Amino acid sequence: MNRIIALLKMSIRILLRNKGFLFFLFATPVLSTMVLSIQSGYSIVGEDGSGVEQIIELSDCDERAIYKSDNSRFVVKVYDGAKTELSEYTLNKLAATGMYSVCRCDVSQITDEEIMEQAKKDAFDDKTGTILYLKDDFDKAVSEGNYEAAVLLFTTSDDERYELFVEDLKNSLATVNRVVELVSGDTTQTITILNDMDNSIPDKTIVNVGGKGQRALTDKQFSQKQNMGYAFAIITLGFLFCGVCVAHTVIEEQNNKVYTRVMLSQVSKWEYLFSKFIITVAMAVGQTVVTGVSILFILKDIDFGMSRLSFLFIIFCLGIIFGTISFVMGILIGDVMSSNFAAFIIWNLSALLSGLYFPIDGTTMALKTMSAVMPHRWFMDVVEMVFIGDGKAYSMVLCVTAAYLIITICLGCVGLKLKENEA
Repeated sequence: MNRIIALLKMSIRILLRNKGFLFFLFATPVLSTMVLSIQSGYSIVGEDGSGVEQIIELSDCDERAIYKSDNSRFVVKVYDGAKTELSEYTLNKLAATGMYSVCRCDVSQITDEEIMEQAKKDAFDDKTGTILYLKDDFDKAVSEGNYEAAVLLFTTSDDERYELFVEDLKNSLATVNRVVELVSGDTTQTITILNDMDNSIPDKTIVNVGGKGQRALTDKQFSQKQNMGYAFAIITLGFLFCGVCVAHTVIEEQNNKVYTRVMLSQVSKWEYLFSKFIITVAMAVGQTVVTGVSILFILKDIDFGMSRLSFLFIIFCLGIIFGTISFVMGILIGDVMSSNFAAFIIWNLSALLSGLYFPIDGTTMALKTMSAVMPHRWFMDVVEMVFIGDGKAYSMVLCVTAAYLIITICLGCVGLKLKENEA
């Protein structure tokens, strides 16, 4: 134990003289905390913090819905040929769920043949989940329960959320039909009753659903998750390069024959590597502490979706994983410059393939499979679980951390053994 303590003191003195290590130790936690303080404005937010969804108006049918919509949601381009109060209510009902980006253009002056041609064009030129055509006799058809005569759907993608959209559309039309029959076709009274029904629903929650089997998040939580992804990307850069700095001490000690002298002092190789691993863990603790202090000053009254302790615990586990990965990788590479490049590549790939910058739910199966290998992906799942109050989140983060540490350390041991055999 005394030998390990002596090695720790030696390594700490070397690291504290490294300006790059100190920069990543202090700067990246502060920057990541500042990212969490950013209030996203991608959706309209009410005073109570709830999302207020609205129909997105397009200037004409040629304007692309994908440019004005939230592409994390199921994009619905609407050809509105009805322009009535009932059609307006139906579209607002769909938009209010928060699951769909409803983009509407006026087609009241366009013939059915022209609409068919426009739909074929949009199927190729615009990236939408579906195209919904509200016909000019929408009110009459809905009041008679003839939904096929009221609307026409064009399938433009194989998105699994299409089935959910169809079901919500049917439910909305059925609700309108029942109220119309109740008031004998009085449109004004129908709208009044429908609005009263909506207002009588307690604790109405707007949710975002990224696909089948995914967790439901409110608009505010979705925004907070995006910021959390950016914060993870920034602080992970610090973890990786701090880990590389620890690996640099090993490389320098080998080059300067310090490692040889340490081995001659009856210190085993595994004691030496264990002392470096403890430094990596201490580095994660240090950055977590800096993050905690930053939160006290930067995020005083800002709600970023979870408790401070939960966030710091997740950051600590993330730091151990990436610090160990870069430390082991740096030792195996054995070159300072090459390990720096490798750390940067790992940071880029993990952040991009894990969905930290943009959603990957609509990507190919190959990319989704690659994403499952990246640690960030699992930690973003943990964030969602914490947001919705899933008690299994903390056990999951512990299991993920343990799994990545075991795999990384085992691969590192095998790599060191192969290097020794080659030497």
